[in-house]
Amino acid sequence: MADKQPAPGGDEWDDIVRQLRQLSEHVRQDGPLPEPERAAAEVAFRQGLAHLENEVQGLRGGLKGSSGGW
Repeated sequence: MADKQPAPGGDEWDDIVRQLRQLSEHVRQDGPLPEPERAAAEVAFRQGLAHLENEVQGLRGGLKGSSGGW
């Protein structure tokens, strides 16, 4: 279900979050986005979700209890 792409680095993650915040503020002030901006927001949102999913998978793979698993 998630895109199989590498997780963004710290700067790229900050850029994604910044873009989403700017879009959110724009929508609050000016209403719905035009189609090109809506598409860009969807891409940034999906990249953020893919990054979070990769982080969770990394945590699941790296955490082990005393019995060898959680």
